[in-house]
Amino acid sequence: MNLFRSMRERFGNLFGAVIGSIALLGCGLLFALVFAPQQKLEARRIERLPIMDAETVTSATDGEEILITGRVEGDALPEVREFIAYALEVWNVTPADADDPDDEPNGSWEDVKTILPELKLNMGDEKVPLLSAENVTFGGALHEEIVRSSGNLSAESEGEWLADGTQRYKGLYFGDLTTVLGVKASIGGVIPDELFAGDRVTFIESQHEAAKGLLIAGVSMVVCSPVVLVGGILSAIFGRRRR
Repeated sequence: MNLFRSMRERFGNLFGAVIGSIALLGCGLLFALVFAPQQKLEARRIERLPIMDAETVTSATDGEEILITGRVEGDALPEVREFIAYALEVWNVTPADADDPDDEPNGSWEDVKTILPELKLNMGDEKVPLLSAENVTFGGALHEEIVRSSGNLSAESEGEWLADGTQRYKGLYFGDLTTVLGVKASIGGVIPDELFAGDRVTFIESQHEAAKGLLIAGVSMVVCSPVVLVGGILSAIFGRRRR
């Protein structure tokens, strides 16, 4: 009976390794051959966008793509001190497996909402209105504030243990140097798609780095695919039987 159980377990381990290896290979090829080239093309497209001043933005046609840099201005939001726009995430913790003494709780940040009220971008000679928008992306050297939860369940995040329900705010303060990618609104001003804390050069570099990151991730998954398969085979052959 134990022999049959052991054989089933080993076959299950081998089957899981095969599926995991195929999944890693497929995801790796997708990242390396699809996502990375798409991001590289996007980075080059953004890099070719013209440098605009406030007057150029005003004269732009409705729906024209805009890439501008200046000092962002607006009123501080009541939820968190000093932030004039932010993205909110919450820390969700999955308990450790009670049947595995070596398992530990696992946590991940979940997007909750982004708050972008109407702001202005001070470009020196004039201020360009930034309209309120949903699903805007924040990036760059953002300010960050952690609001800790009192929950009992915790998991490690970047070397620090955080309780389930902990909130993380990442966003902009009044006067931050900000690069805005968006489109010209029909009512004037810009509808932002992305707010990047930094200058134009740094923003474009971040787009190219994102493409490199996708490529590295894809190659890493492809390389790990046969390792997972070989590990499953060895486990199936030499794994110890339970008594």
